[in-house]
Amino acid sequence: MPQRPSLTICLSLSLSLYAQPAPGQVRKSDDFCRPDSGVDMVDTSAIVTPAFLDKMREVGVKTIARYYDYEAETIPGKRLRAEELPLIASYGMSVVVVFQHNNNRPETFNDWANRGPADAREALALAARFNQPPNGAVYFGVDGDFVGNGAIFHTDDVIGYFTEINRVFDAAGVSFPVGVYGSGETCITLMAEGLAGFCWLSHSHGFSGTTMALSEGLFDIEQFLHGTCGGREVDFNKLRDGVTAFGQWIPQ
Repeated sequence: MPQRPSLTICLSLSLSLYAQPAPGQVRKSDDFCRPDSGVDMVDTSAIVTPAFLDKMREVGVKTIARYYDYEAETIPGKRLRAEELPLIASYGMSVVVVFQHNNNRPETFNDWANRGPADAREALALAARFNQPPNGAVYFGVDGDFVGNGAIFHTDDVIGYFTEINRVFDAAGVSFPVGVYGSGETCITLMAEGLAGFCWLSHSHGFSGTTMALSEGLFDIEQFLHGTCGGREVDFNKLRDGVTAFGQWIPQ
C-alpha cells in the first residue's frame, strides 16, 4: 500500500506561523501582476501559451497549476492538454494539478459514493496519460464552505468523497499524494482523518477555519483573490514559509 503523509507531518505545519495582512486587506491577484512580485504559483483555467508563460516568468512564477477534469469540461480549455506540458517544461517551470468538476456544488459531495470513485479513476487516467511521476500530488477541490458545524454543512459527505478517492488510489497501487483545495476547516478535517497530505487554501477567507489555518500555518499554499494578468483571469498563490515540496512535478 502506498505511503501517505502522516498526521504528525500534516499537523507539524502549525509550528510555523504565517504573517497575515491586516484585517480587510485580503490580497488580490492584480497586485502581483508585476516583475518579481514574490508569488510562487499561478492557477489558470485556460490553456497556457508562450506569451502567457513569458509574462508569468516576468512575474516570478515557478509553478503552473492546471486542472484535471472530464472531457465535458466545465469551462472550455480548463482540462490540461498534453501539448502544454513540454511548453511549461521549456520555461523551467513545474506543474501542480487539481481535479475540479462541479466541485463547487454540494450535490457533488452528496453523491460521494459515485463521484469519489469516478473522479479518482479519471484523475488516474490523466496522470498516466501525462506520465505524472509518483511524487506528484493530485489535489481535489472542495470549492465551498461545506465542512464544519451546522445543518448547512456536508462534512460527512466530503469525508466520504475523499475516503473513496484514497481507496481507489490504494487499490490501483499508485503513490500519488492526495491534496485538498478548500477551506481551512476542510484541510484540517481531512488531514486529521489521514485523507489528505497537502492543503491549498482557497481565496475565500470567510470560509470556516481559514483564518485559523492561515494564522497557525496549517496550510501549504495560499490562494489570492481573482485578478487579471497576462491577458486572462488568474489566481496567484504563495507558499507558506518553509514549504518546498507541495506535490509539484516537472513534465517529462
